[in-house]
Amino acid sequence: MKINMTALIFAIVALIGTFAQVLQQYIASAAGYSNCGESVMGEWHKSKKRRFRATELRFEVQFETPVIFICPPTNTKGPLPAKPIYFVDGSDQSLKDTRALLPKDEKTREEKLASQGNKVHTADNERATWVNLLSQLQSMERESQEWQIHFYGQNPPLNPKSHIGFRNHTLAIAMQVKKRSWDNMPSDIKKPYATTAICHLLELAAILGIYWQEFDRSRDRYRAEGNGYMLTGTNVNDLGLVFTFQICGKSRFKENRVIPVDEVKDLCCGFVPTLFQKSDKDVRRVEFPNEDAKDLSVLQFGSMNEIAETMVLIDCNTNTANYFRSKNTTAKHSHLFPVPFELLGMLGKTLHIRNSAYRMLPNPTPYHWDKNFFNLRRLIKEYNKKIGDSESDIMPTPQIRVLKDDVATLVFDLNLDKKSATPGYSLPLLNKLHSVLDKCDAYLKDIADMDLVRMVIREHFQRILKMINDPQDKPGASAKEETKQSTGEERQRAERFSELSAASPEVRQEAFMELYFFSVLPEVRYRAVTSYKRQQTTGYAPSIRSRSGSMETLPDIKSFSEPATPTVVSTPSRPLSPALATPAAAPGSPPPTMERQRSTQSAPFLQVPTPIPPPVDRTTSLDADATDIWCTLVLRMLCWLLLHDFNKKDVQISKSELLGNRLPVYIA
Repeated sequence: MKINMTALIFAIVALIGTFAQVLQQYIASAAGYSNCGESVMGEWHKSKKRRFRATELRFEVQFETPVIFICPPTNTKGPLPAKPIYFVDGSDQSLKDTRALLPKDEKTREEKLASQGNKVHTADNERATWVNLLSQLQSMERESQEWQIHFYGQNPPLNPKSHIGFRNHTLAIAMQVKKRSWDNMPSDIKKPYATTAICHLLELAAILGIYWQEFDRSRDRYRAEGNGYMLTGTNVNDLGLVFTFQICGKSRFKENRVIPVDEVKDLCCGFVPTLFQKSDKDVRRVEFPNEDAKDLSVLQFGSMNEIAETMVLIDCNTNTANYFRSKNTTAKHSHLFPVPFELLGMLGKTLHIRNSAYRMLPNPTPYHWDKNFFNLRRLIKEYNKKIGDSESDIMPTPQIRVLKDDVATLVFDLNLDKKSATPGYSLPLLNKLHSVLDKCDAYLKDIADMDLVRMVIREHFQRILKMINDPQDKPGASAKEETKQSTGEERQRAERFSELSAASPEVRQEAFMELYFFSVLPEVRYRAVTSYKRQQTTGYAPSIRSRSGSMETLPDIKSFSEPATPTVVSTPSRPLSPALATPAAAPGSPPPTMERQRSTQSAPFLQVPTPIPPPVDRTTSLDADATDIWCTLVLRMLCWLLLHDFNKKDVQISKSELLGNRLPVYIA
């Protein structure tokens, strides 16, 4: 009996061991379960679970990770159909929805784990980097909004209803939740990953203030740094591009935060929306991202060759475009600052949000924006002096009077800004700059002749780049003669941009504006008006330097300013008097009104038309219009560059083909 009991006990123990072994094997079949713990996924670890697959007699591990994308806060459609969209706005509800903790809460959690014996150190790397990314994005929104509320307190009075909040943004970080299985994880991946698209990753980097140092798709090497963060990427077999987000310093989101506007998507890839943009941006980004620009609604600045194509787009000659060709290593592109920034300021869309203090944008050009070599505030003050200078040969047209009033008020606000609690970006100054830009846009789009605007822009940049690259070049005789006649004498002024380098910092801005108003403006006006006349009379505008060979076929340019032949109304029952049917009076003949009086005495049945006022000299009118356009463009450039800002370390690396690109990429 004892032997039987002993055998039974051993059998039961063996049976239990067998069941335990079988159970352990089943549990062990749930591969990846230990890789989805709290130390790896943070609050997302609560989504992990085992699911028994009866047909395979094993457990499957399921978990959830985010799909991150960028869209307007009003967007209702995401990459995952029929899934809710959660926006990152820094609120407590958003933290709960995105299962993220603020950095300070993360620190508290680490201290709690350390007190329980689970030592946490900054060298620990078990945490998935996308968990830290969500935390930093939430921190960015909360910190920047808190700073802006403090900013409003330093810039009263402002109606609280006018305060800018998340509801006023047109660019936001959003996410959806996707259920995944560890069965589908590549063998080289040991942690759950988040998903996004390559275009959204570029936008995320720009929003966080991370600037690309290397972007080599031929070797799959990607590295970006800035604002205390580092983003690196490489290709992983069986998966694709995988990026790692790391915190390597202290971040800051105050006045340096990127303006949360939808156009940031374009700037990240070197595209610049202009004040003339009317097309649907989203359709263009997704369906026609690489299509060549057909008009001035969008300009490309992402590389030297793209800038050259932009110069062709604004009808510049081949020499001007060739200055920017990548093979041209001797050409110069800067005066006080790189010339592409000047075109950006003249035509770029105003991206600042009214009543907001954010001014930073991604740099769409391959040039550094270094403000140590010039002062935009002094340039505006010198502009104010030159546009009111009696020797500047500027007619007091209605538009010029508007510009004078605007720039005078702007100079007053610049002086007040120095004494404000937030010098450099006080709210009255930013709103005034925004208002001046709105007025300039209204004039250029609704009042000015678009053909003449294009001519002025073209001739301006042709002239500027030629002066920069040809130090011996001086204003033409026609422009000099124009200046002599208007001023009575020719002043000795700066005529070369090379003189700016020798000028001391306190007079550099004055020399620059003198050069613009007394050397550039006369030449641009003369050439733009001449080209405009040719376009109106021949249908095309040949180069100002290629007159020979085409002058015999061109009509007399003087005919452009002759008055139109007056028309006379007659009764249908009587023939028109031969005297009144004369198309134009011969030189020395009586004025048309006297002829009408004589004819009326002999033919009282004719209806005498209303006397026509003396014709206005169209040439003088065109000169004034071209001057108005040029002065408006220059002021707009100065105001746009002062209202917006770029980080000195940020330069564009050519990646224009990635605009709207939905190539999936993964965040480890």
